[in-house]
Amino acid sequence: MGYDYTMWNTDNPDPHVENPTFKALYKSIPFFIALRNDCVYGIFFDNHFKTNFDMGYSSTDYYSFGAADGELDYFFFYGDTIADIISQYTALTGRCPLPQLWTLGYHQSRWGYSSQQEVLDLAQNFIDNDLPCDVIHMDIDYMDNYKVFTVDKNRFPDLTALSDVLHQKGIRLVTIIDPGTKVENGYHMYEEGIKNNYFAQTPDGEVYENVVWPGDSVFPDYTSSIVRNWWGSQTKFLLDQGISGIWNDMNEPASFRGPLPDDVVFPGDDMPRQHKEVHNVFGHLMAKATYEGIKKNSGKRPFVITRACYSGTQKYSTAWTGDNQSIWAHLKLSIPQLLNLGMSGMPFVGTDIGGFGSNTNPELLSRWIQASCFAPLFRNHCAKFSRCQEPWQFDKQTLDIYRTYVRLRYRFIPYLYDLFYEESRTGMPIIRPLVMHYQSDPEVRECNDEYLVGDRILVAPVTDQGVHVKAVYLPQGTWIDYWTKERISGGKYILRDAPIDVCPIYIKGDSIIPAWPQLDHIPDGGSEELILEYYPASADSSKYVHYQDNGADFAYEAGEYNLYRFRADKDGELSVSMEHEGYEHHYETLRVEVY
Repeated sequence: MGYDYTMWNTDNPDPHVENPTFKALYKSIPFFIALRNDCVYGIFFDNHFKTNFDMGYSSTDYYSFGAADGELDYFFFYGDTIADIISQYTALTGRCPLPQLWTLGYHQSRWGYSSQQEVLDLAQNFIDNDLPCDVIHMDIDYMDNYKVFTVDKNRFPDLTALSDVLHQKGIRLVTIIDPGTKVENGYHMYEEGIKNNYFAQTPDGEVYENVVWPGDSVFPDYTSSIVRNWWGSQTKFLLDQGISGIWNDMNEPASFRGPLPDDVVFPGDDMPRQHKEVHNVFGHLMAKATYEGIKKNSGKRPFVITRACYSGTQKYSTAWTGDNQSIWAHLKLSIPQLLNLGMSGMPFVGTDIGGFGSNTNPELLSRWIQASCFAPLFRNHCAKFSRCQEPWQFDKQTLDIYRTYVRLRYRFIPYLYDLFYEESRTGMPIIRPLVMHYQSDPEVRECNDEYLVGDRILVAPVTDQGVHVKAVYLPQGTWIDYWTKERISGGKYILRDAPIDVCPIYIKGDSIIPAWPQLDHIPDGGSEELILEYYPASADSSKYVHYQDNGADFAYEAGEYNLYRFRADKDGELSVSMEHEGYEHHYETLRVEVY
């Protein structure tokens, strides 16, 4: 409270720190939840013109919201819990579909992987350093003069061969795509778009031009279903060369020669709209076009990343928080950012681990990988003119710490996948603020430096430089220190030693958590072995429902999945029953580890 915000998707290159004058960023999700002592409710202001939210800034006695144009159209949700509000909101705006399993692995990216050999060397470094990795991202340097849906044949002479070699190593490629389309005669995207009136126009009916990475550029009219289908069809060019996902960037839309004027016209399907109405949903509609194109052309669950979004984009895309910096303030900010996005219906989210701009250092990178090891989107990304931040670029201690937490992430991927299954049915985020599950506890209402993974794992990262002791708040109940297995009664603060190689992690007593053995890559369909980590505390036995499918396509929608109900007693004796059995593959090995 005490701030005012503007919903207007904005690519602002300034360092983003806590500042009352900085009101807008990349995403516009005009939804908030209010928790009072006597009730909880939510409001979704469904207006994608520029909107403003005064959250106790003008007066501590009230909040207000309004729009520059359009209709005063808002939804009021009420219930007994925060979860009730999120469930209702996502029932309206949509829920994130199940992702492909490999997308939950580790992603490595940099604006600057500029040749086929460099990408191959990068993959080999992961193997040589015993680091799991499932995805490498290629930024704008793979394109021919930054023209979308092209490949620079000098730098990447055989993208198909590159994809094949990496896939044999268990690594997939994701490529960036921007909306700005280069003005160039003979370029198929430009010529097709001009011929068919696919681009935004000036008020006089001329094609509107601005400048982005390719130079003079035009902007697709994603408000048109015809244009979305055309744009989506272009994904086949990349998919046919082995690309596994598409990363949408610069889609606020960003431009270098000033912002697009409010009166730029998007003709649509015979329903023209001005830019002032389209701006906040431009990225959303681009994500929809990309998602539908990949789904049609591959038959797989599409993997799309977007920088800009609006309410409901979760149906089509993951998201990252944008161009952060390698500073401690941004590590600290990453936790509430991801929690807020999750509670706003965007569960598949992450930050640029290590920071995008500036130069990271061993301590900051170590603490960032610890803080992010359960973030749904798990990607290290940085800028061309900053220090390289692959973990082997630093000392052995940093590499060892990095490896520990990447491997920890891979161990718990089946648990994360279960949470995605839960989210697809209920809208509940993957990582959650403590207040979601302990909303009557006043100590957690403004807790921004811890988070829950589902309701069974509590993570309390160190986010301050030079700190080696962490004050951790444990809610009511029994909590087990993941590293020492010490049992602690909650409802209090504790001081946990946290040297540079330790991120405090706690397991809720009586939890069963599914895990995998050590893997370097996520195999199609997942591991053949499932481990059930069991942490008995007070109950005679504990239960857990686990989801399994092929992790790749949409067969689960026709019932091709398994639901296991596990029951474990204090001695680790396991009983298994099937709530649903529609997937022919079963685990070869099931075992219980009691802690």
